[in-house]
Amino acid sequence: MSDAGTGNDAPNLSKVEHLKIASQGLYGTLQESLESDSDHFSEDEIQLLKHHGSYQQDDRDARRERRKAGLDKDYKLMVRTKTPGGRMTAAQYLLCDDLSDTYGQGDLRITSRQGFQFHGVLKKNIRALIHDLNHLQHLTTQGACGDVVRNVMCSPVVDIDPTSANCGVDLLALAERISTHFLAQSGSYYDIWLDDEKVDIAPDGSIRYKQKGPSKPVEEPIYGKQYLPRKFKIGIALDSDNSIDVYTQDVGIVALTEGGRVTAYEVLVGGGLGYGHGKAETYPRLGTPLTCVGEKDLLAVVEGIVKTQRDLGNREQRHQARLKYTVDRLGIDAIRASVAKHAGIALPPPSGRRPLDQPDHLGWHKQAQPGLNYVGAWVENGRIRDFEGGARFRTGLRRIVETYRPSIRLTGHHNIILADIADEHVAAVQALLDEHGIPTDRTIEPIRRHEMACPALPLCGLALAEAEREMPRLMERLVALGHAEDDVVIRMTGCPNSCARPETSEIGIVGRGPGKYNLYVGGDRLGARMNSLLAENVEGDRMPETIAALLAAWRRERAAGQSFGDWADARGMDALKPILP
Repeated sequence: MSDAGTGNDAPNLSKVEHLKIASQGLYGTLQESLESDSDHFSEDEIQLLKHHGSYQQDDRDARRERRKAGLDKDYKLMVRTKTPGGRMTAAQYLLCDDLSDTYGQGDLRITSRQGFQFHGVLKKNIRALIHDLNHLQHLTTQGACGDVVRNVMCSPVVDIDPTSANCGVDLLALAERISTHFLAQSGSYYDIWLDDEKVDIAPDGSIRYKQKGPSKPVEEPIYGKQYLPRKFKIGIALDSDNSIDVYTQDVGIVALTEGGRVTAYEVLVGGGLGYGHGKAETYPRLGTPLTCVGEKDLLAVVEGIVKTQRDLGNREQRHQARLKYTVDRLGIDAIRASVAKHAGIALPPPSGRRPLDQPDHLGWHKQAQPGLNYVGAWVENGRIRDFEGGARFRTGLRRIVETYRPSIRLTGHHNIILADIADEHVAAVQALLDEHGIPTDRTIEPIRRHEMACPALPLCGLALAEAEREMPRLMERLVALGHAEDDVVIRMTGCPNSCARPETSEIGIVGRGPGKYNLYVGGDRLGARMNSLLAENVEGDRMPETIAALLAAWRRERAAGQSFGDWADARGMDALKPILP
Protein backbone atom coordinates (compact mmCIF):
# COMPACT_ATOMS: atom_id res chain seq x y z
CA MET A 1 0.00 0.00 0.00
CA SER A 2 1.46 3.34 -1.00
CA ASP A 3 1.10 6.49 1.04
CA ALA A 4 -0.84 8.13 -1.76
CA GLY A 5 -3.21 5.20 -2.01
CA THR A 6 -5.04 5.86 1.21
CA GLY A 7 -7.52 8.48 0.06
CA ASN A 8 -10.56 8.37 -2.22
CA ASP A 9 -8.58 6.81 -5.06
CA ALA A 10 -7.24 3.85 -3.07
CA PRO A 11 -7.69 0.65 -5.09
CA ASN A 12 -8.62 -1.59 -2.16
CA LEU A 13 -10.96 0.39 0.02
CA SER A 14 -12.38 -1.41 3.03
CA LYS A 15 -16.03 -2.46 3.02
CA VAL A 16 -16.95 0.35 5.38
CA GLU A 17 -15.44 2.92 3.03
CA HIS A 18 -17.64 1.64 0.19
CA LEU A 19 -20.66 1.79 2.50
CA LYS A 20 -20.00 5.42 3.37
CA ILE A 21 -19.55 6.38 -0.28
CA ALA A 22 -22.81 4.67 -1.28
CA SER A 23 -24.77 6.05 1.69
CA GLN A 24 -25.49 9.45 0.08
CA GLY A 25 -24.47 11.26 3.21
CA LEU A 26 -25.13 8.59 5.87
CA TYR A 27 -28.72 7.82 4.84
CA GLY A 28 -28.14 4.33 3.45
CA THR A 29 -31.20 2.19 4.18
CA LEU A 30 -31.73 3.44 7.73
CA GLN A 31 -35.14 4.89 6.90
CA GLU A 32 -36.30 1.64 5.31
CA SER A 33 -35.09 -0.29 8.33
CA LEU A 34 -36.87 2.02 10.77
CA GLU A 35 -40.08 1.48 8.80
CA SER A 36 -39.78 -2.29 9.07
CA ASP A 37 -40.91 -4.40 12.01
CA SER A 38 -37.47 -6.00 12.36
CA ASP A 39 -36.01 -5.71 15.87
CA HIS A 40 -32.47 -5.05 14.63
CA PHE A 41 -30.44 -3.28 11.97
CA SER A 42 -28.36 -5.05 9.32
CA GLU A 43 -24.57 -5.14 9.53
CA ASP A 44 -24.30 -2.48 6.84
CA GLU A 45 -26.83 -0.26 8.58
CA ILE A 46 -24.97 -0.59 11.89
CA GLN A 47 -21.90 1.06 10.35
CA LEU A 48 -23.94 4.09 9.29
CA LEU A 49 -25.99 4.16 12.50
CA LYS A 50 -22.81 4.87 14.48
CA HIS A 51 -22.50 8.29 12.85
CA HIS A 52 -25.94 9.14 14.23
CA GLY A 53 -24.83 8.29 17.78
CA SER A 54 -25.81 4.66 18.33
CA TYR A 55 -24.31 1.17 18.48
CA GLN A 56 -26.33 -2.01 18.13
CA GLN A 57 -25.68 -4.56 20.87
CA ASP A 58 -27.36 -7.59 22.37
CA ASP A 59 -27.73 -9.10 25.83
CA ARG A 60 -24.80 -11.52 25.89
CA ASP A 61 -25.95 -12.99 29.21
CA ALA A 62 -29.04 -14.29 27.40
CA ARG A 63 -27.36 -15.62 24.25
CA ARG A 64 -26.97 -19.25 25.29
CA GLU A 65 -30.49 -19.72 26.62
CA ARG A 66 -32.02 -17.96 23.65
CA ARG A 67 -29.99 -20.10 21.28
CA LYS A 68 -31.21 -23.24 23.05
CA ALA A 69 -34.77 -21.99 22.71
CA GLY A 70 -34.28 -21.34 18.99
CA LEU A 71 -34.52 -17.59 19.44
CA ASP A 72 -32.49 -14.84 17.83
CA LYS A 73 -30.32 -12.52 19.91
CA ASP A 74 -31.96 -10.12 22.35
CA TYR A 75 -31.05 -6.96 20.46
CA LYS A 76 -30.54 -3.66 22.27
CA LEU A 77 -29.17 -0.30 21.21
CA MET A 78 -26.82 2.03 23.01
CA VAL A 79 -27.47 5.71 22.28
CA ARG A 80 -24.84 8.30 23.22
CA THR A 81 -25.17 12.05 23.68
CA LYS A 82 -22.63 14.54 22.40
CA THR A 83 -22.08 17.18 25.09
CA PRO A 84 -18.83 19.13 24.55
CA GLY A 85 -16.89 19.38 27.79
CA GLY A 86 -19.68 17.53 29.58
CA ARG A 87 -21.55 20.77 30.34
CA MET A 88 -25.33 20.39 30.70
CA THR A 89 -28.21 22.28 32.24
CA ALA A 90 -30.36 20.91 35.04
CA ALA A 91 -33.26 20.60 32.58
CA GLN A 92 -31.13 18.56 30.19
CA TYR A 93 -30.06 16.24 32.99
CA LEU A 94 -33.63 15.70 34.13
CA LEU A 95 -34.80 14.98 30.60
CA CYS A 96 -32.09 12.32 30.18
CA ASP A 97 -33.12 10.79 33.47
CA ASP A 98 -36.76 10.72 32.36
CA LEU A 99 -35.97 9.25 28.94
CA SER A 100 -33.85 6.51 30.48
CA ASP A 101 -37.12 5.15 31.86
CA THR A 102 -39.24 5.88 28.81
CA TYR A 103 -36.89 4.36 26.24
CA GLY A 104 -33.94 2.77 28.06
CA GLN A 105 -33.19 0.40 30.91
CA GLY A 106 -33.77 2.90 33.71
CA ASP A 107 -30.25 4.18 34.24
CA LEU A 108 -27.67 6.47 32.68
CA ARG A 109 -23.99 5.78 32.06
CA ILE A 110 -21.51 8.66 32.19
CA THR A 111 -18.88 7.98 29.56
CA SER A 112 -15.14 8.53 29.84
CA ARG A 113 -15.61 11.23 27.14
CA GLN A 114 -18.09 13.33 29.14
CA GLY A 115 -21.34 12.20 27.57
CA PHE A 116 -24.34 10.11 28.59
CA GLN A 117 -25.12 6.65 27.27
CA PHE A 118 -28.60 5.16 27.24
CA HIS A 119 -28.45 1.37 27.36
CA GLY A 120 -31.16 -1.17 26.57
CA VAL A 121 -32.93 0.91 23.92
CA LEU A 122 -35.18 -1.09 21.59
CA LYS A 123 -35.05 -0.40 17.89
CA LYS A 124 -38.69 0.70 17.84
CA ASN A 125 -37.81 3.45 20.35
CA ILE A 126 -34.58 4.85 18.94
CA ARG A 127 -36.13 7.52 16.73
CA ALA A 128 -38.34 8.76 19.56
CA LEU A 129 -35.36 8.94 21.95
CA ILE A 130 -33.12 10.88 19.56
CA HIS A 131 -36.07 13.08 18.53
CA ASP A 132 -36.97 13.96 22.13
CA LEU A 133 -33.38 14.69 23.17
CA ASN A 134 -33.04 17.19 20.36
CA HIS A 135 -36.48 18.79 20.36
CA LEU A 136 -37.08 18.99 24.10
CA GLN A 137 -33.64 20.05 25.35
CA HIS A 138 -31.33 20.58 22.34
CA LEU A 139 -29.20 17.53 23.09
CA THR A 140 -27.67 15.88 20.05
CA THR A 141 -26.32 12.42 19.40
CA GLN A 142 -24.94 13.35 15.98
CA GLY A 143 -21.30 12.32 15.69
CA ALA A 144 -21.14 10.80 19.16
CA CYS A 145 -19.93 7.66 17.37
CA GLY A 146 -18.71 6.93 13.83
CA ASP A 147 -15.90 8.06 11.54
CA VAL A 148 -16.15 11.74 12.42
CA VAL A 149 -14.96 14.09 15.14
CA ARG A 150 -16.45 12.66 18.34
CA ASN A 151 -17.43 14.54 21.50
CA VAL A 152 -14.87 17.27 22.19
CA MET A 153 -13.57 16.87 25.73
CA CYS A 154 -12.55 19.74 27.98
CA SER A 155 -11.42 20.28 31.55
CA PRO A 156 -14.89 20.58 33.12
CA VAL A 157 -14.55 23.44 35.61
CA VAL A 158 -12.32 25.90 33.76
CA ASP A 159 -15.10 28.49 33.64
CA ILE A 160 -15.96 28.36 37.35
CA ASP A 161 -12.85 27.37 39.31
CA PRO A 162 -10.97 30.36 40.77
CA THR A 163 -7.66 29.09 39.37
CA SER A 164 -8.92 29.24 35.77
CA ALA A 165 -12.17 31.18 35.41
CA ASN A 166 -10.27 34.41 34.78
CA CYS A 167 -7.81 32.94 32.29
CA GLY A 168 -9.25 35.08 29.50
CA VAL A 169 -10.82 32.23 27.49
CA ASP A 170 -13.93 30.13 28.10
CA LEU A 171 -12.42 26.80 27.10
CA LEU A 172 -15.79 25.03 27.39
CA ALA A 173 -17.21 27.48 24.86
CA LEU A 174 -14.17 26.75 22.68
CA ALA A 175 -14.96 23.03 22.91
CA GLU A 176 -18.52 23.75 21.79
CA ARG A 177 -17.30 25.84 18.83
CA ILE A 178 -14.94 23.10 17.71
CA SER A 179 -17.67 20.50 18.07
CA THR A 180 -20.14 22.52 16.02
CA HIS A 181 -17.51 23.26 13.37
CA PHE A 182 -16.97 19.55 12.73
CA LEU A 183 -20.58 18.40 12.66
CA ALA A 184 -21.42 16.60 9.43
CA GLN A 185 -23.32 18.84 7.00
CA SER A 186 -25.49 16.10 5.50
CA GLY A 187 -29.20 16.48 6.22
CA SER A 188 -29.50 12.79 7.08
CA TYR A 189 -29.53 13.31 10.86
CA TYR A 190 -32.32 15.87 10.63
CA ASP A 191 -34.32 13.96 8.03
CA ILE A 192 -34.18 10.59 9.76
CA TRP A 193 -34.61 11.56 13.40
CA LEU A 194 -35.95 15.11 13.77
CA ASP A 195 -38.11 16.34 10.88
CA ASP A 196 -41.72 15.55 11.81
CA GLU A 197 -42.95 16.97 8.50
CA LYS A 198 -41.27 14.13 6.62
CA VAL A 199 -42.67 11.20 8.58
CA ASP A 200 -46.08 9.74 9.37
CA ILE A 201 -46.31 8.17 12.83
CA ALA A 202 -49.12 5.65 13.36
CA PRO A 203 -50.91 5.20 16.73
CA ASP A 204 -48.89 2.01 17.32
CA GLY A 205 -45.64 3.95 16.91
CA SER A 206 -44.74 2.59 13.47
CA ILE A 207 -43.43 5.16 11.02
CA ARG A 208 -43.44 5.85 7.29
CA TYR A 209 -41.09 8.36 5.71
CA LYS A 210 -42.57 10.58 2.99
CA GLN A 211 -39.17 10.86 1.34
CA LYS A 212 -36.12 8.66 1.58
CA GLY A 213 -32.59 9.81 1.03
CA PRO A 214 -31.34 13.34 0.38
CA SER A 215 -33.49 15.91 -1.36
CA LYS A 216 -30.39 17.60 -2.77
CA PRO A 217 -26.76 16.59 -3.31
CA VAL A 218 -24.82 16.22 -0.08
CA GLU A 219 -21.88 18.58 0.40
CA GLU A 220 -19.32 17.79 3.10
CA PRO A 221 -16.63 20.48 2.77
CA ILE A 222 -14.50 19.06 5.58
CA TYR A 223 -15.23 15.34 5.53
CA GLY A 224 -15.86 14.60 1.85
CA LYS A 225 -18.13 11.77 0.73
CA GLN A 226 -16.20 9.13 2.73
CA TYR A 227 -15.95 11.03 6.01
CA LEU A 228 -12.85 10.11 8.04
CA PRO A 229 -11.03 6.77 7.92
CA ARG A 230 -11.91 6.08 11.60
CA LYS A 231 -13.15 7.84 14.71
CA PHE A 232 -11.40 11.08 15.62
CA LYS A 233 -11.08 12.42 19.16
CA ILE A 234 -10.27 15.97 20.27
CA GLY A 235 -9.65 17.13 23.83
CA ILE A 236 -8.79 20.49 25.42
CA ALA A 237 -6.83 20.66 28.67
CA LEU A 238 -5.57 23.54 30.72
CA ASP A 239 -1.89 23.40 31.62
CA SER A 240 -2.96 22.95 35.26
CA ASP A 241 -5.76 20.45 34.54
CA ASN A 242 -5.27 17.33 32.42
CA SER A 243 -8.39 15.62 33.71
CA ILE A 244 -9.30 14.70 30.11
CA ASP A 245 -6.10 12.69 29.37
CA VAL A 246 -4.99 15.06 26.62
CA TYR A 247 -2.18 12.77 25.42
CA THR A 248 -4.67 10.05 24.45
CA GLN A 249 -6.54 12.24 21.92
CA ASP A 250 -6.10 12.25 18.15
CA VAL A 251 -5.74 15.99 18.63
CA GLY A 252 -4.82 17.18 22.10
CA ILE A 253 -4.92 20.90 22.84
CA VAL A 254 -3.20 22.28 25.94
CA ALA A 255 -4.08 25.86 26.83
CA LEU A 256 -0.87 27.42 28.13
CA THR A 257 -1.00 30.20 30.66
CA GLU A 258 1.28 33.02 31.76
CA GLY A 259 0.31 34.90 34.89
CA GLY A 260 -2.99 33.07 34.95
CA ARG A 261 -4.00 34.07 31.39
CA VAL A 262 -4.10 31.79 28.37
CA THR A 263 -1.45 32.94 25.92
CA ALA A 264 -1.08 30.02 23.47
CA TYR A 265 -2.15 26.49 22.64
CA GLU A 266 0.15 23.48 22.43
CA VAL A 267 -1.27 21.10 19.83
CA LEU A 268 -0.55 17.35 20.03
CA VAL A 269 -1.34 14.76 17.37
CA GLY A 270 -1.59 11.00 17.16
CA GLY A 271 -2.79 9.89 20.57
CA GLY A 272 -4.98 6.81 20.85
CA LEU A 273 -4.99 3.75 23.06
CA GLY A 274 -6.91 1.00 21.25
CA TYR A 275 -5.08 -2.06 19.94
CA GLY A 276 -5.56 -5.78 19.41
CA HIS A 277 -4.12 -8.59 21.52
CA GLY A 278 -1.38 -10.38 19.61
CA LYS A 279 -1.42 -7.84 16.76
CA ALA A 280 1.95 -6.13 16.86
CA GLU A 281 0.94 -3.72 14.11
CA THR A 282 -1.59 -2.19 16.51
CA TYR A 283 -0.56 -0.39 19.67
CA PRO A 284 -1.44 2.41 22.08
CA ARG A 285 0.28 5.72 21.51
CA LEU A 286 0.53 9.11 23.22
CA GLY A 287 0.20 12.34 21.27
CA THR A 288 3.26 14.01 19.73
CA PRO A 289 3.71 17.80 20.04
CA LEU A 290 3.05 19.38 16.64
CA THR A 291 2.94 23.13 17.11
CA CYS A 292 2.17 25.98 19.51
CA VAL A 293 -0.22 28.60 18.13
CA GLY A 294 -2.38 31.51 19.19
CA GLU A 295 -6.15 31.40 19.41
CA LYS A 296 -6.67 33.02 16.00
CA ASP A 297 -4.91 30.11 14.25
CA LEU A 298 -6.10 27.25 16.44
CA LEU A 299 -9.24 26.21 14.57
CA ALA A 300 -7.47 26.37 11.20
CA VAL A 301 -4.72 24.11 12.55
CA VAL A 302 -7.21 21.60 13.97
CA GLU A 303 -9.11 21.59 10.68
CA GLY A 304 -5.81 21.07 8.87
CA ILE A 305 -5.12 18.01 11.01
CA VAL A 306 -8.60 16.60 10.32
CA LYS A 307 -8.17 17.16 6.58
CA THR A 308 -4.71 15.62 6.66
CA GLN A 309 -6.17 12.49 8.22
CA ARG A 310 -9.05 12.58 5.72
CA ASP A 311 -6.61 12.63 2.80
CA LEU A 312 -3.75 10.48 4.10
CA GLY A 313 -5.31 8.09 6.60
CA ASN A 314 -5.48 4.39 5.77
CA ARG A 315 -8.82 3.54 4.15
CA GLU A 316 -7.88 -0.02 3.22
CA GLN A 317 -7.31 -1.55 6.67
CA ARG A 318 -9.50 -0.23 9.47
CA HIS A 319 -7.18 -1.53 12.17
CA GLN A 320 -4.56 0.86 10.74
CA ALA A 321 -6.89 3.79 10.12
CA ARG A 322 -6.45 5.95 13.23
CA LEU A 323 -4.37 9.12 13.04
CA LYS A 324 -1.66 7.63 15.26
CA TYR A 325 -0.76 5.17 12.51
CA THR A 326 -0.77 7.94 9.89
CA VAL A 327 1.67 9.94 12.02
CA ASP A 328 4.00 6.97 12.45
CA ARG A 329 3.76 5.93 8.81
CA LEU A 330 4.48 9.37 7.36
CA GLY A 331 6.50 10.98 10.16
CA ILE A 332 5.74 14.11 12.14
CA ASP A 333 7.52 16.39 9.63
CA ALA A 334 5.27 15.25 6.77
CA ILE A 335 2.20 15.68 8.98
CA ARG A 336 3.34 19.18 9.93
CA ALA A 337 3.82 20.12 6.27
CA SER A 338 0.38 18.84 5.31
CA VAL A 339 -1.32 20.62 8.21
CA ALA A 340 0.47 23.87 7.38
CA LYS A 341 -0.67 23.62 3.77
CA HIS A 342 -4.31 23.04 4.74
CA ALA A 343 -4.23 25.75 7.43
CA GLY A 344 -2.49 28.27 5.18
CA ILE A 345 0.05 29.26 7.82
CA ALA A 346 3.58 28.36 8.81
CA LEU A 347 3.44 26.27 11.96
CA PRO A 348 5.61 27.49 14.83
CA PRO A 349 7.49 24.78 16.76
CA PRO A 350 5.85 23.27 19.83
CA SER A 351 6.72 24.75 23.20
CA GLY A 352 7.40 21.45 24.94
CA ARG A 353 5.31 22.46 27.93
CA ARG A 354 3.18 19.79 29.59
CA PRO A 355 0.20 19.81 31.95
CA LEU A 356 1.12 19.89 35.63
CA ASP A 357 -1.79 18.05 37.26
CA GLN A 358 -4.67 15.63 36.64
CA PRO A 359 -7.32 16.57 39.22
CA ASP A 360 -10.55 14.62 39.64
CA HIS A 361 -12.51 17.62 41.01
CA LEU A 362 -14.20 15.59 43.74
CA GLY A 363 -15.46 17.36 46.84
CA TRP A 364 -16.59 20.93 47.52
CA HIS A 365 -14.93 23.95 45.93
CA LYS A 366 -15.62 27.66 45.98
CA GLN A 367 -16.36 29.08 42.55
CA ALA A 368 -14.90 32.23 41.08
CA GLN A 369 -18.46 33.55 40.98
CA PRO A 370 -19.22 35.08 44.43
CA GLY A 371 -21.55 33.07 46.64
CA LEU A 372 -21.48 29.94 44.47
CA ASN A 373 -19.91 26.50 44.90
CA TYR A 374 -19.43 23.26 43.02
CA VAL A 375 -19.16 19.72 44.30
CA GLY A 376 -17.68 16.73 42.53
CA ALA A 377 -19.55 13.51 43.31
CA TRP A 378 -18.06 10.06 42.75
CA VAL A 379 -20.23 7.74 40.65
CA GLU A 380 -19.32 4.05 40.69
CA ASN A 381 -18.06 3.32 37.17
CA GLY A 382 -20.25 6.14 35.87
CA ARG A 383 -23.49 4.16 36.32
CA ILE A 384 -26.26 6.43 37.60
CA ARG A 385 -28.61 3.94 39.17
CA ASP A 386 -29.75 2.95 42.64
CA PHE A 387 -27.66 0.00 43.79
CA GLU A 388 -29.33 -2.45 46.14
CA GLY A 389 -27.60 -2.13 49.48
CA GLY A 390 -25.38 0.64 48.12
CA ALA A 391 -25.45 4.21 46.87
CA ARG A 392 -28.70 5.48 45.40
CA PHE A 393 -27.08 7.62 42.75
CA ARG A 394 -30.14 8.08 40.56
CA THR A 395 -32.62 9.04 43.26
CA GLY A 396 -30.19 11.28 45.14
CA LEU A 397 -28.91 13.15 42.11
CA ARG A 398 -32.42 13.68 40.80
CA ARG A 399 -33.59 15.15 44.11
CA ILE A 400 -30.66 17.55 44.15
CA VAL A 401 -31.07 18.60 40.53
CA GLU A 402 -34.85 19.03 40.82
CA THR A 403 -34.56 21.06 44.02
CA TYR A 404 -31.52 23.26 43.45
CA ARG A 405 -31.18 23.31 39.62
CA PRO A 406 -27.37 23.19 39.49
CA SER A 407 -25.34 23.32 36.33
CA ILE A 408 -24.09 19.82 35.46
CA ARG A 409 -20.61 18.81 34.38
CA LEU A 410 -19.79 15.22 33.36
CA THR A 411 -16.10 14.46 33.89
CA GLY A 412 -13.50 12.45 32.02
CA HIS A 413 -13.31 10.18 35.08
CA HIS A 414 -17.04 9.36 34.57
CA ASN A 415 -18.04 11.31 37.68
CA ILE A 416 -20.45 14.25 37.98
CA ILE A 417 -20.03 17.85 39.12
CA LEU A 418 -22.95 19.86 40.49
CA ALA A 419 -22.15 23.55 40.03
CA ASP A 420 -23.61 26.98 40.84
CA ILE A 421 -24.83 25.91 44.28
CA ALA A 422 -25.48 28.91 46.51
CA ASP A 423 -23.65 29.17 49.82
CA GLU A 424 -26.91 28.80 51.74
CA HIS A 425 -27.68 25.50 50.00
CA VAL A 426 -24.33 23.75 50.49
CA ALA A 427 -25.30 22.03 53.74
CA ALA A 428 -28.63 20.85 52.34
CA VAL A 429 -27.02 19.45 49.16
CA GLN A 430 -24.40 17.65 51.23
CA ALA A 431 -27.14 16.24 53.45
CA LEU A 432 -28.87 14.79 50.35
CA LEU A 433 -25.60 13.30 49.13
CA ASP A 434 -25.09 11.69 52.54
CA GLU A 435 -28.69 10.48 52.75
CA HIS A 436 -28.32 8.63 49.45
CA GLY A 437 -24.80 7.34 50.09
CA ILE A 438 -23.24 9.35 47.25
CA PRO A 439 -19.53 9.85 47.97
CA THR A 440 -17.44 12.96 47.49
CA ASP A 441 -13.74 13.24 48.25
CA ARG A 442 -14.21 12.63 51.96
CA THR A 443 -16.44 9.55 51.80
CA ILE A 444 -14.64 7.35 49.28
CA GLU A 445 -11.57 5.24 50.04
CA PRO A 446 -8.43 6.63 48.34
CA ILE A 447 -7.89 3.36 46.43
CA ARG A 448 -11.37 3.68 44.89
CA ARG A 449 -11.23 7.40 44.23
CA HIS A 450 -9.69 7.17 40.76
CA GLU A 451 -11.08 3.82 39.60
CA MET A 452 -12.56 3.50 36.12
CA ALA A 453 -14.08 0.57 34.27
CA CYS A 454 -15.78 0.34 30.90
CA PRO A 455 -19.31 -1.15 30.58
CA ALA A 456 -18.07 -4.40 28.94
CA LEU A 457 -20.48 -7.32 29.48
CA PRO A 458 -23.33 -7.97 29.06
CA LEU A 459 -24.04 -5.50 26.25
CA CYS A 460 -20.74 -4.53 24.61
CA GLY A 461 -20.10 -6.77 21.63
CA LEU A 462 -16.33 -6.23 21.83
CA ALA A 463 -15.86 -7.25 25.47
CA LEU A 464 -13.62 -10.27 26.09
CA ALA A 465 -14.07 -10.17 29.87
CA GLU A 466 -16.00 -8.39 32.60
CA ALA A 467 -15.10 -4.85 33.66
CA GLU A 468 -17.89 -2.74 35.18
CA ARG A 469 -19.34 -5.75 37.01
CA GLU A 470 -15.90 -7.02 38.09
CA MET A 471 -14.30 -3.78 39.26
CA PRO A 472 -16.35 -3.44 42.48
CA ARG A 473 -15.44 -6.99 43.52
CA LEU A 474 -11.77 -6.32 42.86
CA MET A 475 -11.77 -3.07 44.81
CA GLU A 476 -13.73 -4.48 47.74
CA ARG A 477 -11.18 -7.28 48.00
CA LEU A 478 -8.27 -4.82 47.94
CA VAL A 479 -9.93 -2.85 50.71
CA ALA A 480 -10.36 -6.06 52.72
CA LEU A 481 -6.66 -6.84 52.19
CA GLY A 482 -5.74 -3.57 53.88
CA HIS A 483 -5.17 -1.24 50.94
CA ALA A 484 -8.09 1.18 51.35
CA GLU A 485 -5.75 4.12 51.99
CA ASP A 486 -3.45 3.46 49.03
CA ASP A 487 -3.90 6.38 46.62
CA VAL A 488 -3.42 4.60 43.28
CA VAL A 489 -5.05 5.04 39.85
CA ILE A 490 -6.57 1.70 38.76
CA ARG A 491 -8.52 1.26 35.52
CA MET A 492 -10.07 -1.82 33.92
CA THR A 493 -11.46 -2.61 30.48
CA GLY A 494 -13.04 -5.75 29.11
CA CYS A 495 -10.96 -5.56 25.93
CA PRO A 496 -8.00 -3.61 24.50
CA ASN A 497 -10.17 -0.97 22.85
CA SER A 498 -9.37 0.92 26.06
CA CYS A 499 -12.51 2.99 26.65
CA ALA A 500 -11.49 3.54 30.30
CA ARG A 501 -7.93 4.46 29.25
CA PRO A 502 -6.09 1.78 31.27
CA GLU A 503 -2.79 2.35 29.44
CA THR A 504 -2.27 5.73 31.11
CA SER A 505 -3.12 4.54 34.62
CA GLU A 506 -0.75 3.42 37.34
CA ILE A 507 -2.38 -0.02 37.25
CA GLY A 508 -4.19 -1.05 34.08
CA ILE A 509 -6.23 -4.24 33.76
CA VAL A 510 -7.26 -5.30 30.24
CA GLY A 511 -9.55 -8.22 29.43
CA ARG A 512 -7.88 -11.04 27.54
CA GLY A 513 -10.64 -13.67 27.66
CA PRO A 514 -13.38 -14.92 29.97
CA GLY A 515 -12.11 -14.37 33.50
CA LYS A 516 -8.58 -13.50 32.36
CA TYR A 517 -6.72 -10.20 32.16
CA ASN A 518 -3.41 -8.66 31.25
CA LEU A 519 -1.87 -6.54 34.00
CA TYR A 520 -0.01 -3.32 33.21
CA VAL A 521 1.77 -1.05 35.69
CA GLY A 522 3.90 2.10 35.74
CA GLY A 523 1.87 4.91 34.21
CA ASP A 524 2.29 8.33 35.78
CA ARG A 525 -0.25 10.47 37.60
CA LEU A 526 -0.37 13.07 34.83
CA GLY A 527 -1.37 10.76 32.00
CA ALA A 528 1.87 11.57 30.19
CA ARG A 529 3.52 8.14 30.44
CA MET A 530 2.04 4.80 29.43
CA ASN A 531 2.37 1.76 31.64
CA SER A 532 4.05 -1.54 30.71
CA LEU A 533 2.88 -5.14 30.51
CA LEU A 534 3.75 -7.01 33.69
CA ALA A 535 1.70 -10.21 33.53
CA GLU A 536 -0.52 -11.92 30.98
CA ASN A 537 -3.65 -14.01 31.43
CA VAL A 538 -4.02 -13.36 35.14
CA GLU A 539 -7.12 -15.07 36.50
CA GLY A 540 -9.66 -12.55 37.69
CA ASP A 541 -9.96 -14.34 41.02
CA ARG A 542 -6.21 -13.92 41.54
CA MET A 543 -6.04 -10.26 40.51
CA PRO A 544 -6.69 -8.78 43.99
CA GLU A 545 -3.86 -10.76 45.61
CA THR A 546 -1.58 -10.00 42.66
CA ILE A 547 -2.15 -6.26 42.94
CA ALA A 548 -1.98 -6.40 46.75
CA ALA A 549 1.50 -7.94 46.57
CA LEU A 550 2.67 -5.06 44.39
CA LEU A 551 1.09 -2.45 46.64
CA ALA A 552 2.70 -4.00 49.71
CA ALA A 553 6.13 -3.88 48.07
CA TRP A 554 5.58 -0.26 47.06
CA ARG A 555 4.65 0.71 50.61
CA ARG A 556 7.83 -0.93 51.91
CA GLU A 557 10.21 0.49 49.35
CA ARG A 558 8.88 3.82 48.09
CA ALA A 559 10.71 7.06 48.57
CA ALA A 560 8.91 9.88 50.34
CA GLY A 561 6.01 11.04 48.16
CA GLN A 562 6.77 8.51 45.39
CA SER A 563 3.63 7.41 43.56
CA PHE A 564 3.00 3.77 42.78
CA GLY A 565 3.36 4.41 39.05
CA ASP A 566 6.73 6.13 39.43
CA TRP A 567 7.95 3.40 41.77
CA ALA A 568 6.87 0.61 39.42
CA ASP A 569 8.34 2.32 36.37
CA ALA A 570 11.68 2.86 38.16
CA ARG A 571 11.73 -0.70 39.48
CA GLY A 572 11.15 -2.15 36.00
CA MET A 573 9.01 -5.08 34.93
CA ASP A 574 11.73 -7.71 35.30
CA ALA A 575 12.32 -6.71 38.91
CA LEU A 576 8.59 -6.66 39.69
CA LYS A 577 7.75 -10.11 38.36
CA PRO A 578 9.28 -12.04 41.31
CA ILE A 579 6.93 -10.12 43.63
CA LEU A 580 3.84 -11.60 42.00
CA PRO A 581 2.20 -14.47 43.89
